[in-house]
Amino acid sequence: MGAAPFVTFSVLLAVFVFVFVFLALGALLEQTCPTRVGGYFGLAAAAGAWYTSAAGVLSTTFGRVVLPTGPR
Repeated sequence: MGAAPFVTFSVLLAVFVFVFVFLALGALLEQTCPTRVGGYFGLAAAAGAWYTSAAGVLSTTFGRVVLPTGPR
């Protein structure tokens, strides 16, 4: 397997942490800017999760790497 799944998971986890930190700051400070930044990080996390999921499904379906998720 290698380090690629661990690196991909770590990056997605870090982005999710940023999402919740900025959303919590926006709610606690009653400011729209941190909430908006948290929303953008949420969109990035969703795109990364979709890409990672599609890479796993396509690799299993076709028996080869279709969408790379890290170094080989």
